[in-house]
Amino acid sequence: MMTQIETTMHYDNGFGDEEDYMIQEDEWDRDMLLDPAWEKQQRKTFTAWCNSHLRKAETQIENIEDDFRNGLKLMLLLEIISGTLDYHGVAAVNQRCQSICDLWDQLGTLTQKRREALERTEKLLETIDQLFLEFAKRSVPFNNWMEGAMEDLQDMFIVHTIDEVQSLISAHEQFKATLPEADGERQAILGIHNEVQKISQSYGIKANLLNLYSTITTEELLAKWDKVKKLVPQREGSLQEELARQHTNERLRQQFATQANLIGPWIQTRMEEIGRCSLEVGGTLEDQMTQLKQFEHVIVTYKPNIDKLEGDHQHIQESLVFDNKHTNYTMEHIRVGWELLLTTIARTINEIETQILTRDAKGISQEQMHEFRSSFNHFDRKKHGAMDTDDFRACLISMGYDLVGGEVEFARIMMLVDPSATGMVSFQSFIDFMTRETADTDTAEQVVASFRILAADKPYILVEELRRELPPDQAEYCILRMPRYSGPGGSAGALDYTAFSTALYGESDL
Repeated sequence: MMTQIETTMHYDNGFGDEEDYMIQEDEWDRDMLLDPAWEKQQRKTFTAWCNSHLRKAETQIENIEDDFRNGLKLMLLLEIISGTLDYHGVAAVNQRCQSICDLWDQLGTLTQKRREALERTEKLLETIDQLFLEFAKRSVPFNNWMEGAMEDLQDMFIVHTIDEVQSLISAHEQFKATLPEADGERQAILGIHNEVQKISQSYGIKANLLNLYSTITTEELLAKWDKVKKLVPQREGSLQEELARQHTNERLRQQFATQANLIGPWIQTRMEEIGRCSLEVGGTLEDQMTQLKQFEHVIVTYKPNIDKLEGDHQHIQESLVFDNKHTNYTMEHIRVGWELLLTTIARTINEIETQILTRDAKGISQEQMHEFRSSFNHFDRKKHGAMDTDDFRACLISMGYDLVGGEVEFARIMMLVDPSATGMVSFQSFIDFMTRETADTDTAEQVVASFRILAADKPYILVEELRRELPPDQAEYCILRMPRYSGPGGSAGALDYTAFSTALYGESDL
């Protein structure tokens, strides 16, 4: 059979001389290469031979490597050749061949299924990867939003007015309005996670599915969302409590301001009334004293209003309220004003009492007191209740006081009226100084009046009367220096006490 097959093949070496071909073949063998022309011819010849048999099965091949790769046509060729050669074991060969072909077909089917399963799994994993990426893109900002919300909801707030609290409440309401949208985003993110789980369970993907794009888990998102939901009503309750507290504080402010806005001007009015009373020229000192006593009574009876304001201020302090837009008065201002009012009324009453005592002790007339007060008020240009140095100097000059010694004399006077060197002269010091000056100019008249009393209203006095009424040394002093009385109705030994008194105080040349 091999002879028959070989005889059917036609070899064409393509060379004219067989010896030359053998020489060249040796060279190819040495070079470990095949003759391309020879190989091509052999392929063509073998392909033609195969097709001559395959045509019986109404098929053929074009390329040996490709068409015989799966083995089907090769087995068919063997089957045809076996039948042609009338091989005695052809049935077993055919059966074995069919078994191989069936296994081959089964292998191909399994291979195809495996390929399709792998491709489907690849597409599913790609889908899961896209879902993981989408989960990361949406979960990260949502997680940041929840962390910021928790921080804001737990943030301490310090407010002082109702408007500030209402602003916080308005912001909180706006935040609450965003919660449905946030919840929708949360559900969408969880939906992505659930879709991954569904795909994994439905298609039996048992691999460890780990999101490489994010470290955030659904458990963390759920825990933070639950905390946000708990913090929202807590924050709302805190804001409502603070709003109620600020309403209470506002009532305290208004209550304090209502009283303070009455008490402050009332104190100022009383201060002005006391000042006008102490500066009044008309009326007697007793009238001024009566009016000041009435003022004092009114002030004392007003004390409960101050006490009530102190109580309101205590409530404000306990509520930690430190500002009040409803009034410009503070409790400190009211306290200072009240203490100043008490001090002023007491000082003024004391000054009037001192003036009354001074007037009575020194015999100052009411007209003189009015003159002193008018002069003092006129030169108290700043209305401080006291004259400064320049005002006092001008007052002295206007009243005819002769500053003979210039600055030295004025400095001496200032030491008398301002021993503490404050640079200010009070009305009492002014009265004391002026009464001393008046007393010096009126001493002669007062002495004359005194001698007239001793002389029983006679224009002269006798020696025995002087010795009887005066101490011995003073009596002898007067007897030696008192001139004889030369007026009408004088008796022997009569002395002129008028001339003596006038000469004594420099009002005559005696």
